Amino acid sequence: MLCLGPGSACDLCLEPFDTELRAPCSISCGHVFCANCLQHIARPTCPLCRTPFQARHTVKLHVDLDNIRVLASSDGVPPPANSDERARQLHQRITSVATEGATEAQTTQLTEECKAFLSTVPKTMYSELRSAYKMLYYICHVKRNFVEQGRTVNELVRNASTVSQDMDRLKASIEVLKLEKRNWEQAWQSVSAEKDDLSSECQRLHEQLENAQAQIHIVTECVCLSTSFLQRSNNFLSRQVSESDARNFA
Repeated sequence: MLCLGPGSACDLCLEPFDTELRAPCSISCGHVFCANCLQHIARPTCPLCRTPFQARHTVKLHVDLDNIRVLASSDGVPPPANSDERARQLHQRITSVATEGATEAQTTQLTEECKAFLSTVPKTMYSELRSAYKMLYYICHVKRNFVEQGRTVNELVRNASTVSQDMDRLKASIEVLKLEKRNWEQAWQSVSAEKDDLSSECQRLHEQLENAQAQIHIVTECVCLSTSFLQRSNNFLSRQVSESDARNFA
């Protein structure tokens, strides 16, 4: 069981932890906040380290408040003698940050100092400083979100530029493919036309071949008939000559 010190409080609202509404809850990065503050965080990122977390992975811690109650009974112990001066200095520094500005590191250090100081005094004291601290903490939180969103926007712009360049390259590639397609279509049309011409020429030659074959067949038949006629005529003449010679010798 987790034991908390008498100054243990939520880093967001600065209210001490309890076992109900302000029960301490741990998120994935290890930081601990009260359940009430975690329910009201607009973006699921740790307010301290900016690590994203998921609400369903939040772990409610079971704490032993007995020691806190015992120590809380001694709240009558007065704060350090210089607490008023320290509170005044911190409040003045917060005012300076609001009017003159400060770096993120300076602002973070100031919020840590305010948190450490306010955790050592009763929560009923220095209400103005507590309000100023909460305001400063909220401003830091908003500023971190703004910076993070700025980085996200810049990244999206870079990605958009990259996508735009990729789109331009794809468009150029598409145009090249279209040109190649047109060239292939023209080549195919040319080949098709040549194919049609060759087919027509082949058909014409085939017809001429058939005509020539028919003529050869006719000529062959005529030659055969002529040869047969000449043979018969030759035989007839040979017989006539033989008969004539026989009569002459008789």
